[in-house]
Amino acid sequence: MKRILYIAPHSFPIKSSESICNSKVAYVLASMGYQIDVFACSDSSTYPKDSKIDQFLQEVPSMRIFTVRPSKKNFYRTASITSNLKCVPHNLKVFFKTGFYYNGISTPFAVLQAIEDLIKSEGGFHYDVMITRGFLTDVVGITLKKKYGVTWIANWNDPFPLKRFPAPYGQGYDAKLPFFENRVYEAIQKYADIHTFPSSRLRDYMLKCFTHVKKENTRVIHHMAHSELTQFFNKKNASESILKIVSCGSVGVPRKPEVFLKALSIALKEVNVKLKLFFVGFYSDSLKSLSKELRLSDIVEFIPPKRYSECMDLISSCDVSLIIETTCEEGIYLPTKCVDAFQCSKPIFCVSPKIGTLRDIVEKFHVGYISDIDNIDDVVSQIKRMLNDHLQHQLPVANKKIAPVFFEEYIAEQFAELLK
Repeated sequence: MKRILYIAPHSFPIKSSESICNSKVAYVLASMGYQIDVFACSDSSTYPKDSKIDQFLQEVPSMRIFTVRPSKKNFYRTASITSNLKCVPHNLKVFFKTGFYYNGISTPFAVLQAIEDLIKSEGGFHYDVMITRGFLTDVVGITLKKKYGVTWIANWNDPFPLKRFPAPYGQGYDAKLPFFENRVYEAIQKYADIHTFPSSRLRDYMLKCFTHVKKENTRVIHHMAHSELTQFFNKKNASESILKIVSCGSVGVPRKPEVFLKALSIALKEVNVKLKLFFVGFYSDSLKSLSKELRLSDIVEFIPPKRYSECMDLISSCDVSLIIETTCEEGIYLPTKCVDAFQCSKPIFCVSPKIGTLRDIVEKFHVGYISDIDNIDDVVSQIKRMLNDHLQHQLPVANKKIAPVFFEEYIAEQFAELLK
């Protein structure tokens, strides 16, 4: 079996949506029999650390995990001149060793050094494939590809870099990059063999950025719902009398949860339903205030961030998973909340751009409700439809049988084809 160098700074421990995506893929590859070495250094924390899921996904004999401490030798506007000056020698070292520089490059360089140390200790480079997953991997991938000629599969769960996110998240695909960042960008296009994306719309968007990448050298591999993880979820039956809706994850700016609350307050005046709505994660105080203004305080509950498995417990015990996006020309993202809902066999209610990935999914698989975030009348209409479906016990179903392309067997087949 092939040996895979899997570079995913956000993977283990599981503390964010990015890390759950990347750790599931590592687990599946190892379960397929590939020898996989994971290099992780995640310190982001959307969720508190989830030891239960972490332990399960790490217990595969053919997977080794190496944790790298993220470097803090970056320049900060808020830091003192003395503090920033102390970072200069290290950043010069990185530049002379890699030929690249941008503020924040010290962490990818730390990962690169850790990999080079392992290669040296094991008597050479013995990998058949290198997979990089997202941010903090660019310079690592470029350097190792140039040095060892290994096949490089670069995955992008989001646009890259941040500046080229679509508005309002960033400045768009044609945002001008600083000189050194642009050199990195050009090198990625030159050296990566295959680029993978979780949605076709994200792939097509990135091809506007990666002008030297051919479509034939890309693949779409969705985020994954994994059946084995359901053993860790506390699956409570949803109440037949109360419609329970849950949003797990951030609904802060630029997302627009207030659109859903306003539409919900209108719909409930027309359809008499007992309802409970949970917001779990990061939200603004203004959202709490709005729920009071709309007289929804008795049905809306705000819950601080929970572990990933606890979020899945809550989704499993509710009827519908709520996904809120923001105004965009096109919804290119595949939110992990979508596959999390399918993993728990729950339909989704989306407040999304009129054109986008979630609309594609809902219309193709009939796994929930899709509403236009810029048309409150449409949001009201779809909420009323959901409320009436609940009263008639006809809420949509979302599971492996209905949407198999989001589950582990199908994803494994795609990787087997890619890695053969």
